[in-house]
Amino acid sequence: MRRQRLAAIEKEVSKVVSKCLYEEVKNPKLKKAIISITSVKVTEDLKFADLYFSIMPVTGEKFNRDEVVEGLNEIKKFLRKRVSEELSLRYTPEMRIKIDETIEHAIKISQLLNDLKG
Repeated sequence: MRRQRLAAIEKEVSKVVSKCLYEEVKNPKLKKAIISITSVKVTEDLKFADLYFSIMPVTGEKFNRDEVVEGLNEIKKFLRKRVSEELSLRYTPEMRIKIDETIEHAIKISQLLNDLKG
């Protein structure tokens, strides 16, 4: 499959998943953190879609990252169903949940640099 088509599918999957997370999902495990989808990677055969999420704590709230990941894994079949309803694809990819730790690494590096200045 051409890379342009895969990129378009990834973009649409990202839109559907984001909309579901903010409007439809009621899992209490996911309400303890700010969750955003950072990227989607779909395999060429459309069998799998890797969903990369960034997880940040809500200000003043304590949360367990593993519990949030567990909550995301609990809703991945629902997300697949919603993607199949929204997009006209012959095959709807199986969703695989991945955590994108880029933001956390950037915060740690920023803190280290600030510590060196001070």
